[in-house]
Amino acid sequence: MKKILILLFIIGIASSTTAQTYKEMVNRAMDYVEQNDYPAAEQAMKAAMRKEPTNPNNLMLMVNLGTIQRNLGKLDEALISYNVAIERYPDNSFIRHNRAALYCEMNRFDDAMKDYNTILITNKEDTEALYRRGLIYLSNKNLFSAEEDFENILKIYPENINGKMGIAAVKKRRGEWKEAEELYTDLIYKHKSNASLYFNRAECYLRLNKLASTQEDLKKALELGYNEAPIYVLRGQLRLSQYEKRLAKEDFLKARELGTDSLAIEDFLRLCK
Repeated sequence: MKKILILLFIIGIASSTTAQTYKEMVNRAMDYVEQNDYPAAEQAMKAAMRKEPTNPNNLMLMVNLGTIQRNLGKLDEALISYNVAIERYPDNSFIRHNRAALYCEMNRFDDAMKDYNTILITNKEDTEALYRRGLIYLSNKNLFSAEEDFENILKIYPENINGKMGIAAVKKRRGEWKEAEELYTDLIYKHKSNASLYFNRAECYLRLNKLASTQEDLKKALELGYNEAPIYVLRGQLRLSQYEKRLAKEDFLKARELGTDSLAIEDFLRLCK
């Protein structure tokens, strides 16, 4: 028993000499973030807040914790972290931007819309909120409201790439393929390394039956690192139109592997037989 008590005493001394301050815990958490060690960063951040629960810096720690939890795929926990921060500072647009982005990640677009609306009530010139809200309007097929948000961005910053891409996306949704293609061409002239622009122009070219130009833009988009499911669906459609059914099938299967809805892919695969 005496030996146990001595051992506990020794452990207690060691613990007291190695105890970290709040600032040290926060710095360690940030170091873990830089190393992409998000589990360790999460624990260090929680430890810091437990050590000084009334520290005013805990607001930003809570926001950072939410972002770390998003990176870990703990979306429900991240939402709790953002909610705690917003309850204390409801007018903080930075926190609302983070929560709105999380809502979009959770496919809770109506909730994201509420946050963007709140941000824009306070600051009508928040171009990020205008752009993100415009994308939600676009996904809801509310083309008039989407176009209005994108146009408002361009009134503030006439050369804003997001505003111009938004207008081009609205043109595509309306089936105005030639007008959209011209907008993407103008953007590519100024942003030659933007893979998304080549992908979007390729879609316009395909609808306009400009198959060689479609192929060139798809190749360029892939070279620039665009490796998402839609590009394989689009290339599969191009290859179908060129009667390359085997290659088209490979693309559609790749798109399904990357997350495209299986039912939509089945329709395309039937065309490859």
